[in-house]
Amino acid sequence: MSTTSRGDLAAPGQEHPGTATPNSQDAQYVRTVIARASRWDPLVAGRGGSLLQSWRWGEFKGVTGWSPYRAALYPPGVADILRDSRSGDGSEPEPLVCGQVLFRSVPRLPMPVSVAYVPRGPVLFPGALRDPYAERAFWRAIHVECKRRGAIFLKVEPDVPLDAGAVDPGNHAGERLTALGFRPAGRLQPQRTWVLDLGASEEDLLKGMKPKTRYNIRLAGRRGVQVYPASSMEHLRGFYSLLQVTGERDEFGIHDFSYYEQLWRIFGPEGDNSMLLLLADHPDEVERAAGPIAGLIAFRFGRQAIYMYGASDNRGREHMPNYLLQWEAIRWAKANGCMVYDFWGIPDAPAEDGEGGEVSPTNTRSGLGGVYWFKKGFGGRAVEYPGAYDYVYNPLLYKVWLRWRGADLG
Repeated sequence: MSTTSRGDLAAPGQEHPGTATPNSQDAQYVRTVIARASRWDPLVAGRGGSLLQSWRWGEFKGVTGWSPYRAALYPPGVADILRDSRSGDGSEPEPLVCGQVLFRSVPRLPMPVSVAYVPRGPVLFPGALRDPYAERAFWRAIHVECKRRGAIFLKVEPDVPLDAGAVDPGNHAGERLTALGFRPAGRLQPQRTWVLDLGASEEDLLKGMKPKTRYNIRLAGRRGVQVYPASSMEHLRGFYSLLQVTGERDEFGIHDFSYYEQLWRIFGPEGDNSMLLLLADHPDEVERAAGPIAGLIAFRFGRQAIYMYGASDNRGREHMPNYLLQWEAIRWAKANGCMVYDFWGIPDAPAEDGEGGEVSPTNTRSGLGGVYWFKKGFGGRAVEYPGAYDYVYNPLLYKVWLRWRGADLG
C-alpha cells in the first residue's frame, strides 16, 4: 500500500516499488495503516461499525491463520494534522474510509498466494458519501496491498443494510462495488439478521415480545432454570460439550475447541471482557450434576451486542432454557450501554408468516423455520444486507478456488 511502515503516514501518491502509478486524483488522498487499537476501535465503533471490523476480532483471526491489515483513507491536505495528532499537538481528523482486511495464505503452492477478505466493512464516514472518488481511492490502495501479497481475490461484505430510508442504502453500496470492478459472489456472513432495539425499558421490551416468548421466559424462571455467566475454562468446556450435542442433532459442523478457547482468551475475562458466556442448569438437582442444559455466547462492541453461538442438550428442553438465556443476554447488553441486540442471522421468512408457524414447545431450533420464529418472538425487526462481492486478481486461480472451496475461505 502507500505506507512505508505500519502506522506511518504515506506521502501522497507514494506506492510500493513496482506497482502501477495510481490515478492522479487518487494521489491527493492520504493513505495510512493504523497500528494501534486505541486509534482503530474508536474510529470503527464511533460509526457503528461491526464487531468483525474491531481490533480484537482481527487479533482473534490472527491466531486462527489470518493476518489483519487495517487501512484508512483521509482527505487531501491532512498529513501535517495527522502527524501533529500523533504527537499530541492536535486533534485527529476524521478519515473518509477505513477497513480491516484479513489475509490468509494458501498453502502448498510454489509461490506466495493468498485470499483477502473484508468482513462487514469497510466503514464509511460522512465525507466519503460526499466525495465520489473516495471509495475508489481506498480500494485502489487496498488492491496494491492485495497484489503485493499475491491475493487471488478480495471478498467484501458491506455492512450497509438494504434500507431505502437510509442515507446510504446497501443497494447503493452494491452498485458502487460493481462499478468499481467487483462481482456478486458467495457470502460468508448472514445476509439477513434480526435486531432488537434496546432503547425501551425492560418492562416495555417484554411487552414488545410475542406472548408465547414472554410466557416461556417466565416459565423457565418458575420451573427453576438457573442461568449464570461462565467464569472458568471448565465452564467453556461445558459449553463446547453442548455444541457437540447440538451439531450432531441439527447436522452442522462446529469448530475445534481451540477456536472457542481463543475467543475466551481474547474477548473473555483474560481479554477485554466483552464476551458473555451464559449457561443454564436443569431445575432438578440430580440432573444438574450432569452439566448445563443450554448456553450461548454473545459479544459487545461499541453500542451493539451480538448473539453469535447457541447450544442445548437433548435433556431439559421442555423447561425453555433458551428463552431465559436470551432474555438475560439482552439484559446484559442493555446494562452495558448497548442500543442494539443482533440475533445474528435468520433464514428467509416462512411462506406463512402467522402465529400458527411459531415453534414447538420443546424445540426452539427445529429447522430454519424454528430459528426464524424463535428470534422473531423477542420483538424487533429484520435487517438485510447486500451480500458479498469479489474482486478478482488472478482469474485462473479464482476458477480453481471456486471449484475447490466455493465461497469458503477456510
